[in-house]
Amino acid sequence: MKQRFVIAMLLVLALAVPATMLGQENSKAEKEIRAILEEINQNLMKGGPDLVRTVEKYYPDDQVRIPGYGRLLTGADMVAAAKEGATHVESQVYSDVKVRVYGNWAIVTGIETAKGVHVGVPFAGAFRFSRVFVKRDGIWKNVLYQDTPLPNKQ
Repeated sequence: MKQRFVIAMLLVLALAVPATMLGQENSKAEKEIRAILEEINQNLMKGGPDLVRTVEKYYPDDQVRIPGYGRLLTGADMVAAAKEGATHVESQVYSDVKVRVYGNWAIVTGIETAKGVHVGVPFAGAFRFSRVFVKRDGIWKNVLYQDTPLPNKQ
């Protein structure tokens, strides 16, 4: 009886350790992604070379970007717009941000209230956004980014 109990406890511990480690890894990944969002946000407001470096680092050429006005853009389009000065944000605040990590993938959702010019198109208001990140060569890349205008901030 005691032997079965010991085996059962060892089995429970063996299964619990990876789950605990995964939770810590997800916490680390979530912190990394939140820091990237803040870096992107700050450099969108700065513009110039800082924005170009940030977009080149986190937006791969194969990124799919669908802004609130519906145009389909790539990471290459985003880099070109940053280099041309066609993207600048006057203000941007995130709220209700949720980060869900699935190994080397993460989904981020939330609301952004912002004003500025995106790839030459002026915008202002509140938008519900979703982003998908994938970790490539040790760096989280934003491979999908879509936002939808909200009629009233909800």
